[in-house]
Amino acid sequence: MPHSSSSTSAPEALYALALAHAGAGTSAPSAIVVGTAKNAGKTTTFNALRAVALRHGVAIAVTSIGRDGEPSDALDGQPKPGVRLAPGTLVALAAGLVPRSPAFVILGSGGESALGTIVFARVVLPSTCELAGPPTARAMRATIDRLRSLGPQAVLVDGAIDRIAALAGGDDAVIVATGAASGATIAAVAAVAADVVARLTIPGRDPRRERGRVVRIAGALDGRDAEELLAGARDATVVVEDPTRIAVRGALFARLRAAVDLRCERPLRVVACTTSPRHPELVEGRETSLPPRALVEAVARATGLPAFDVVADLVA
Repeated sequence: MPHSSSSTSAPEALYALALAHAGAGTSAPSAIVVGTAKNAGKTTTFNALRAVALRHGVAIAVTSIGRDGEPSDALDGQPKPGVRLAPGTLVALAAGLVPRSPAFVILGSGGESALGTIVFARVVLPSTCELAGPPTARAMRATIDRLRSLGPQAVLVDGAIDRIAALAGGDDAVIVATGAASGATIAAVAAVAADVVARLTIPGRDPRRERGRVVRIAGALDGRDAEELLAGARDATVVVEDPTRIAVRGALFARLRAAVDLRCERPLRVVACTTSPRHPELVEGRETSLPPRALVEAVARATGLPAFDVVADLVA
């Protein structure tokens, strides 16, 4: 059941789950927050984790796949939460977004984005900025490794589901943000979250448990592949490179998963979900939302993962 706790808040509990080794002297852990839809609370989750790290005195590095922290969304005009960076934070962002102020000390550069060369910097004065890191999974892997080499104790990434392929097979924690932006009802939101988590948590390949026939899918597993497998490869083990290569959704994906042993070469480590009850659109000029407690409980039940509302301070 959901609960709030004065001793351990929802953001603190999520931070402990995703970045448990931060500050322990080992390789810097990293957490990537991805959303089931636009305005699902991804950046709010990202900001909550940063705030916990700051309270714990943990040096962090941040970056983004895509563009985040702008005042409003470039496509729908909806307001977006800002990203305010504390002194000591390391950041990787496009050169075109580096503030024209002494707030950042440039440490180096590498890689390209649509907004210019990726710059690595240390924040020396409190600063609010937009983040836009490398646009591809391969470049993001290199960026995370570069940030780790600069000495932080934890790395946080504002991510995207379709661009995290290079993180597969690693120890990065993946957090799935979902909410009212994904559906009009609690049941609809929970169903979307369950579908996303089911795809992202496809288990790794285990030769000891493979069925008599093994089908290796090169590239994406799409709807046509799924229909062909359902017609002629039932009871087979089907192997994709990583969970992001699965392009089928909903009922078709559920049928496929029930019929075959679906595996991947490089699994992801999905650790939790977060929920946002606020709907991004106004109804008759008023903001609408789903019941926070019921939503966090439904998402936890549907996905089988711990679920957190970092704003309402609820844990399920």
